[in-house]
Amino acid sequence: DRRPVLIVRGQGRLIDAAAAADLDRVRDLLDDLEGKQEVASLLDSARAGDSTRIFIGAETKLFALSGSSVIARPFRGLDGRVVGVVGVIGPTRLNDARVVPMVDFTAATLARLMG
Repeated sequence: DRRPVLIVRGQGRLIDAAAAADLDRVRDLLDDLEGKQEVASLLDSARAGDSTRIFIGAETKLFALSGSSVIARPFRGLDGRVVGVVGVIGPTRLNDARVVPMVDFTAATLARLMG
């Protein structure tokens, strides 16, 4: 029985991309990401589906303060079991039409690499 591993990367880019007026929101988001149990719970919700899920701001307790959203999709191994979830965190006004295909492509690529 293997324990799940949570990998969170790219937090530094959030600060690079933030305007000075958004620094408080970025700090809130980074605080939210520190609560790995809440992140794991959100990803478990994404794992439950077969398609891309969009979690918007206040819909999820995790990112209510920072006003962020998550676009996530599970990917499967050869045996059909979910082996991971890939996702993007961004502002609630994130361009879903642009990001969803990227998340789908990344999940499909990871699934192919797992096979």
